[in-house]
Amino acid sequence: MTGAGSGGAGGGPSRFLGGPGGLGGVRGDLRSTPHGTTIQCGPHQYRLGLYGWRRRCLYGLVLVLLVMVILNLALTLFILRVLDVSTEGIGGLQIVRGGMIASGDVHVMDALVASRIVSRRRTPIRILAANNFSIAATDAHGRRTNTIFMNTEAMECTSNRLVIRDKAGRLLFSASREEVLVGAQHLTVTGEGGAVFSGSVQTSHVTAPISESLLLESMTRSLEVTAPQGVALESRAGNITASSLRDFTLQSTGGVIKFDTPNIFVRGLRTSTIRTTDPKEALPDVYQVCVCSSGRLFLASPGGVCAADNKFCK
Repeated sequence: MTGAGSGGAGGGPSRFLGGPGGLGGVRGDLRSTPHGTTIQCGPHQYRLGLYGWRRRCLYGLVLVLLVMVILNLALTLFILRVLDVSTEGIGGLQIVRGGMIASGDVHVMDALVASRIVSRRRTPIRILAANNFSIAATDAHGRRTNTIFMNTEAMECTSNRLVIRDKAGRLLFSASREEVLVGAQHLTVTGEGGAVFSGSVQTSHVTAPISESLLLESMTRSLEVTAPQGVALESRAGNITASSLRDFTLQSTGGVIKFDTPNIFVRGLRTSTIRTTDPKEALPDVYQVCVCSSGRLFLASPGGVCAADNKFCK
């Protein structure tokens, strides 16, 4: 059936592609085939529809890509919904200038790398670990220099030097390979066994608490107290007692030993039972102990008198 004008309709195939309302005055025949529709435009024929395995594969690939895009979009929207992603952040995690703010608990599955971790005002910060917890600092080459490690058994600190200061910046405690420094006003050891030192102890002042006694004791070895200039033992409200299982020696190689007290008692001395006035019968290594008016002690011969000049007693 043929038609003219702006359009036509009939029971057979349409043979119109032109006219006043057509496609640029091109006329052709429309024929239906099993593989699509054939358009006759003059001497040329054009087929419309899905025909050929290449075109079918192309349209199938486009359809698969469209389905994948829709699924990805749906999964993305689902993830955004579950994570509560908004313009301010992800759930309780807000992205602000200079960092992030977490309003709830933060669970770290692996390592957390940050330059600073602070808590909100009037809100404490808690760090909990299931088995162990460690904090490490690295140098410019990525090597660990300082480490704090805590587990269920102990806490370990690996560093070349450990320093503790108060709020004013004053040194309270410092420990290194060379020395351990305590900068507090008093060092108090509250254990029943006291303080045990395997090496030497260097200090300028050792004192006991009020109403307590100070005891320096060595159970199996000797006790030595030395100083470059002098050692002072002072008791302001009690006695000073020094006891030894064996010999007790007071030795001064470059000076004198002074007892500055009005009373000196020497108890438990042995008494000789030899009764003689003949100096020849006495032992040659027994002498008399004489005392100058200045308090200086010296020895005299057994049978002589205690006599000395003024220069000797000075």
